[in-house]
Amino acid sequence: MEPRAIGAFLDDHKLTFKRDFPLFDYTTFRIGGHADFFVMPQNTRELALLQGFCRQNHVPVFILGGGSNILVSDAGFRGIVIHPDLGEEFRIVEQSASHLRVFVPASARAPLAGKRISALGFQGLEFLTTIPGHFGGSIIQNAGCYGHELTDSIVSVEAVIDAEPRILDKRECAFSYRNSLFKQNPAIWVSGATLEIPAGNAAEITARIDDYKARRIASQPKNRRSAGSIFKNPAKEVSEKKAWQLIDEAGLRGVIEGGCEISAEHCNFIVNNGGGKAADVHALASLIETKVFETTGIRLEREVVFVGEF
Repeated sequence: MEPRAIGAFLDDHKLTFKRDFPLFDYTTFRIGGHADFFVMPQNTRELALLQGFCRQNHVPVFILGGGSNILVSDAGFRGIVIHPDLGEEFRIVEQSASHLRVFVPASARAPLAGKRISALGFQGLEFLTTIPGHFGGSIIQNAGCYGHELTDSIVSVEAVIDAEPRILDKRECAFSYRNSLFKQNPAIWVSGATLEIPAGNAAEITARIDDYKARRIASQPKNRRSAGSIFKNPAKEVSEKKAWQLIDEAGLRGVIEGGCEISAEHCNFIVNNGGGKAADVHALASLIETKVFETTGIRLEREVVFVGEF
């Protein structure tokens, strides 16, 4: 579809958008080219309107949240990048002495939502305070760490399907390790989720948050631009070793390509040392895949989503 026609549609429906927009500031790698259109829908109705338009006119589209788990091509994205602006605040659905039900919009910052909800004295989301990016990405990825996953607390997910808002029961969402219906089918756009967590001891909740934060700081590259773990850990029936151990044993710790490096601190991270390009990250990720397979016969699966052409 011609860019002029896309711009006319966005103007006619008074949607908030920008043209030829640089994406690097919206990714934790600080890497990426420009999007033809960068659209910021303010509510689920606008999301549904956009989905219907893009489907009907075969417009390439990508949903960008906090940019913490993606690599955007140096060539950018030809089409529409949607950056939902559905608000930051969670909404209490039900609260009692024993449990809390709360709806969190996809555009809320995941660590802030985890911190604020935990502060109410309910437990189960302490791990979320260490997850970067937006809450929508946490749903799609079924984010987790320290023995917890988001699916443990999810009751239902609000999404746009076939240009209509829908509420999906947790059982419909096909959650598994770092995976979900929404990751497998990008045509379903997540707008938020309802969570239920039990009451807990305030001091213990605070202690867990502090512990998780300290462990995260100790184990990951400090003040470095990255997108978190590049690869998923293999299933235990495939290997008892974690992805970083397989990468390390392949002799790849600290390998440099252009402005990027397989982190010497945590070798399942690729870091942008400054001036790095998406092509550098892609080359290092490909090297890891090749070398680990050559040395172990294991094919690592990417956790980071590569957006655009490589």
